[in-house]
Amino acid sequence: MTIEIQHNSAAILDAFNQLLERSQAMEPVMRALSGVMTGAVEDAFEQQKAPDGTPWASLSEDTTIPRRKAKNHWPGQTLQDSGQLAASVHSEYGDDYATVGTNKPYAAMMQFGGKKADFPHLWGDIPARPFLGLSAGDEDEIIGILQDFLTLSP
Repeated sequence: MTIEIQHNSAAILDAFNQLLERSQAMEPVMRALSGVMTGAVEDAFEQQKAPDGTPWASLSEDTTIPRRKAKNHWPGQTLQDSGQLAASVHSEYGDDYATVGTNKPYAAMMQFGGKKADFPHLWGDIPARPFLGLSAGDEDEIIGILQDFLTLSP
């Protein structure tokens, strides 16, 4: 299963078009963009907030009570019961792409949420807790990287 999230920003797309016109050796800039995107996901998990700054919904008792009983020490951090989701986040880049994502099958449910009525196997409704995406600051950083690359290109 592959999850793809696209972020369409006119400023970023315009900067990319200029970049493509000026250079064919884009791997260094794509590596930098991959780093920004990976940092954005790490920030989401650390701050327990969506990229837009919205705090993630609190865990329900249906989630916390059984885990506390089973583990006695579980700290109760949202989306970090086992740490596997955060640890599964990876990035890739090349001359013409930079991606960040996860191969965990349940990642889409955590990102977008789901209703028990639509997914009967769930123990309850799961609110969306977006962890993939860019903040306004991340967008600014990406634009800065692209502008620097354009400025330095022959």
